[in-house]
Formats: sequence, structure tokens, C-alpha cells
Amino acid sequence: MSKTNPIAGIVLAGGNSTRFGEDKALYQESPDAPTWVEQTVSKMLPLVDAVFVVTNERLFPAIHQLFKHTAVNVLSDQAPFIDKGPLGGIYAAMSQTPAFSHYLLSPTDTPNITTEIFATLIEQNNAYAVTNTAEHYLTACIPYCIDEIETLLRDDNLRIRPLLQALHTKKQSFQDEEPFFNQNYR
Repeated sequence: MSKTNPIAGIVLAGGNSTRFGEDKALYQESPDAPTWVEQTVSKMLPLVDAVFVVTNERLFPAIHQLFKHTAVNVLSDQAPFIDKGPLGGIYAAMSQTPAFSHYLLSPTDTPNITTEIFATLIEQNNAYAVTNTAEHYLTACIPYCIDEIETLLRDDNLRIRPLLQALHTKKQSFQDEEPFFNQNYR
């Protein structure tokens, strides 16, 4: 953590999880295991100055309950960009927290992601993860860019790739595919 270059973590936890069959953010591998959103937050916390979990209105009460006695902030999508996917979630966090120079992003459905991967992305300053088989646009560290996000959302362009291109975000290669596996099915 750096007070001269404050970094916030954003955990994107607002998906509908239709293929998974239940809410992935709240999924537990066993009754006493932490939820996937808790796992992702715990891997970010050692590296950032604050963590923001962004979710939808439906999941907000349950996720807020998980973190109510912690320093983790739970947010829902912000008007006028409600239900606009990950880009809308990033907008919600950045619009509420402009004091940070960079934002570490992660979806909640990559439960095998590691703190070391996050640290590498932060060290690169403006980078997203790539492996031999995929580009992981939502596992990234990007600068504050609310104007660029708002422009994309107003044009109803909900993809993150154009944002990363506009920011000249670099690719950071990782050899191991397994930490980035997006679990869409149990």
C-alpha cells in the first residue's frame, strides 16, 4: 500500500450466475468455507488501501451483510448506469471513490486467483492479465478513468476491452492458466 499512490480494489460481484445455477459471489465450496466474494476480497486486502465490492440491487443485502463489520465497502450500480455489466460496476466504484490513483479489478468467479497475481498487476501500474489461451480483461490494475468509462457507457458500449485500449493498458503474461479459470458451472 502506498499513501502517495493510493490503490483501491474493486471486486465485481453483480452477475446473474445463470449458467452456474446459484449466485457465484455467495457460493461456498463447503458450509464452513468463505464465499467466493470473501475469498477474492481477502486476496486483495493486503495490497490495497481500500476494497469496494460492487453488486446489483438483488445481491446487495446479502453481500453487505457479509462485510458489515469490516472496512470493505459494498456498493450497488449507480444511476444512470444500472445493470450495465462489469463496466457499470467499475463506474459505480470510481464515481464514489475518486481519491485513488489506481484500481485493482477482479471478478468474483475466479476463486483460484492469487495475491501474487494481484501484486504483479499493481507493480505494472496499468496492466491486465493474459495467459496462453485467453485475455483476462477483468483481472487488471488500471488508473482512475471515470470520463472514459462514462463515454463508453453513454454510447451503450459495455465491453471493457475498448476501455483498456483507450488507457493503453499493457498485457501482463502469466504462465499458469488455472488461477484465471472462470467458473461458470459447478
